[in-house]
Amino acid sequence: MKVLILYASITGNAKGMARFLVQFFEHYHAEVTLGEMQQTDAAKLLDYDAVILSTYTWSGGTIPEETQDFYDDLKALDFSKKPLVFGIAGTGDKFYGQDRYNTAPDHFAAVLTEQGAIQGASPIKIEQGATQADMPAFNAFTQAVMAKVTSVQ
Repeated sequence: MKVLILYASITGNAKGMARFLVQFFEHYHAEVTLGEMQQTDAAKLLDYDAVILSTYTWSGGTIPEETQDFYDDLKALDFSKKPLVFGIAGTGDKFYGQDRYNTAPDHFAAVLTEQGAIQGASPIKIEQGATQADMPAFNAFTQAVMAKVTSVQ
């Protein structure tokens, strides 16, 4: 199983989540590639069985500015021909208000679903950086994504 994990991170929190997810997927014997969203051609997602996006939410409840081109490029792809399973991990700050808290995962999930990708797990949404207490959620997320990939292949 080929898994692409991409992140967008300013503070290191989303990058940290991506690194945790690499460890979990590798533990379950997936072939994992890690990279940054802004340095990845969205069409590369077509080469994988699953994609995991790890992102933060920018103030105002939007996706990070540096991911806008990647996000827009997703809209031009068709994931319905070869199943692509996705999962999203988000980090946010409740300081910005509940209606703007950790909403970037929802934006990415919507565009991926619209383009025919299949959601493999409910998003992981945490405040700030991941802690040891979040590890069971990362494990369950990983197992759900992998099970979904197996079921659609």
